[in-house]
Amino acid sequence: MKIFLDSSFLIALINDNDSLHKKALEYVKLTEDNECYISNLIINEVITIIGNKLGLTVAISSYDLLTSVFNIVNEYKLADFNSKVMLIYEVYNTKLSFTDSSIIHIMEKEKINNLLSFDKEFKRVEDINLISL
Repeated sequence: MKIFLDSSFLIALINDNDSLHKKALEYVKLTEDNECYISNLIINEVITIIGNKLGLTVAISSYDLLTSVFNIVNEYKLADFNSKVMLIYEVYNTKLSFTDSSIIHIMEKEKINNLLSFDKEFKRVEDINLISL
């Protein structure tokens, strides 16, 4: 099974102090047993937040983990990426962030149906199997 991992899940998994950390731990086996994907925008969000909350050392080790364990989709190789994401962003009328909108586009292009996220706004999106809520 192909699963896209959202930053909300990854941040909760990495940060022991996150209110959703224990819940994130329940999904580790799922990530180990399946083909998991992230994007450059997800890496950006995770490293920025982890760096701000937990410091540079944890941010560096988190980066090393993310880039060695998960499949990275280089969204910037997708034709007209930002323009197509902006169209999705407009449809959801700012209920989803630009990065969240990019996830929808990437999942469509890569034929990924499953999303592991703690962001309830993804419930609005048809054709995505939201794991974790």
